Amino acid sequence: MQQIKTILTNIEQTKKVKILYACETGSRAWGFPSPDSDYDVRFIYRYERDWYLSLSLHKDTIEYMVDETWDVTGWDLKKSLLLLKKSNTPLIERFQSPIMYCGDATFKDEFKQLIETYYSPTAVFFHHYSLARKFWEDLKDANEVKLKSYFYLIRSLLSCNWIIKDKSVLPMHIEGLMVLIDEDIKNMLRDLVQLKAGVGEKYLHPKDEVLNKWITEMWKLVEATKENLGVNRTEMKELNEFFLKRIQ
Repeated sequence: MQQIKTILTNIEQTKKVKILYACETGSRAWGFPSPDSDYDVRFIYRYERDWYLSLSLHKDTIEYMVDETWDVTGWDLKKSLLLLKKSNTPLIERFQSPIMYCGDATFKDEFKQLIETYYSPTAVFFHHYSLARKFWEDLKDANEVKLKSYFYLIRSLLSCNWIIKDKSVLPMHIEGLMVLIDEDIKNMLRDLVQLKAGVGEKYLHPKDEVLNKWITEMWKLVEATKENLGVNRTEMKELNEFFLKRIQ
């Protein structure tokens, strides 16, 4: 989209940075947007080498709020690599996004290789587990639910289910996450995606008995199998090499 590219170009010029990668996150990238969903643009950038050699502490994020429609946020390259060391889920997700706005294809491919190296199923699992628990507590006793919150719960449960059964890097789009579930539930979720595409964020939807039973069973599975999922790498060598190569 041209407006997003214009915003990113303006950030590069005003902040004196180089944007290495920019993509869409949130419901538009997850596969269940509403007509009034905002754009959650996320990017990774770098400064010139001397910026990193300064003894002064610098802010390592850029926030560029245009209006309620455009939520644009960037993380510095060094910050991003340190977050990858911790297997930060939002960062990892960005490189699975089906909507890429700009960036160096080589940078993206090499960063994805680093993700494979430093990926921690446990860290990603518990990120989604905490989200699922939050939305489960909010929604389990309600008769009507916001579809946005419903999908946040479902997506987090699907993510936990993926790691329990596969442990590989998660697909970002909900269709990819649904590979491991029954066809009947897939079709129910697809119908809800289609419904959400035509209603606003405030729409309240009556809970379906069949889908709610499946959610309850998924929650029990997640609760019962949340241990011994694997850990991430602790060495910094590959991250350091990638960082030094990119700031020369």
